[in-house]
Amino acid sequence: MLTDPISLVKEPVRRQKVYTLPRIDYDIKVNQNENPYDLPDAVKHEILAALGDREWNRYPRLGSGELRGKIAGALGRTPEEVMVGNGSNEVLLAVMNALLQPGRKLVTIEPTFTLYKHYGEILGAEVITVPLSNEFDFQIDLLKRAVAKLDATLTILCSPNNPTGSVIREEDLRELLEATAGYILVDEAYLDFSDQDFLPLLEVYPNLILTRTFSKAFAFAFGRFGYGIARPELVEEIYKVLLPYNLGGFTEVAAGILLRQRARMQPAIDRIIGQRDWLYGELKNLLELEVYPSQANFLLIKPSCDSNWLYQQFLDRRILLRDVSYYPGLGNHLRITVGTEGENRQVIRHLTDLLSENGRPIEN
Repeated sequence: MLTDPISLVKEPVRRQKVYTLPRIDYDIKVNQNENPYDLPDAVKHEILAALGDREWNRYPRLGSGELRGKIAGALGRTPEEVMVGNGSNEVLLAVMNALLQPGRKLVTIEPTFTLYKHYGEILGAEVITVPLSNEFDFQIDLLKRAVAKLDATLTILCSPNNPTGSVIREEDLRELLEATAGYILVDEAYLDFSDQDFLPLLEVYPNLILTRTFSKAFAFAFGRFGYGIARPELVEEIYKVLLPYNLGGFTEVAAGILLRQRARMQPAIDRIIGQRDWLYGELKNLLELEVYPSQANFLLIKPSCDSNWLYQQFLDRRILLRDVSYYPGLGNHLRITVGTEGENRQVIRHLTDLLSENGRPIEN
């Protein structure tokens, strides 16, 4: 008889912490990099009408071929190069499952999205992290040495990077792709808020993988949809890892309509970019903190006071920021998602008031 319920759970799993966030009521939510503007009602109604026309007792078509074709058409690629999932994280995890095992190496940057290292370790890979510069730029020379010397199977880069907002330059990515015999995956969750476009590189580099999501710019975090683009040979192997019918019919229908209605989301994206730039300028004027340039829909700040104290002060005011102080290299930082104009003004007002009181000194 099994007496210890977790005794057979793999040790790498037992060592990890559960991914979680505070579950509290709020008035302003700027902690998860969501689009602050909901989908237009007309788009929602079109999705609901399309769902009503479907047979709910039948499985969606195996392999999501129709949706993959729509995405491929929008990108000028072939359906065989596209893989879809419940958020880009599912696609990313499938890539990792297909490529990583004990004895293989995963290279990523630090600080970045924590799940890369989390799942790399669970899969038994050796995870090597390369630090960003003091200004959170990609250190391409260090990355090139790491991927070449360590014979990395997979390198994962987030660009624009979460939580710093920094991007890797195209010429640097080219150098990195040429320096490794492994795969380079670029997580482009925040692509639509930047001037980045690595899609043409797929024609030149067979070891490039791109992942993208509808959870940010497309205002579809509730529906959880993402996709990846890679060479057909690799995509075929990754589909052996993804569960059959991994994408529910509801999400598949909605994603197809959102793709066709992309132009309706652009005004909101433009507002977010404009508000990001305004918010950056206002934060830059606050002498009691540092703010870093961003090509995403969030900004990273480092206050002169204790960031944990400041975070709690915002919680007391029913405003959710993101505490990233536990990330490597971010001992006293917070991340602020760009909200609506009114929300951003309230964040600045509270920051100004709290910082003018000098906050609480950083504890050594």
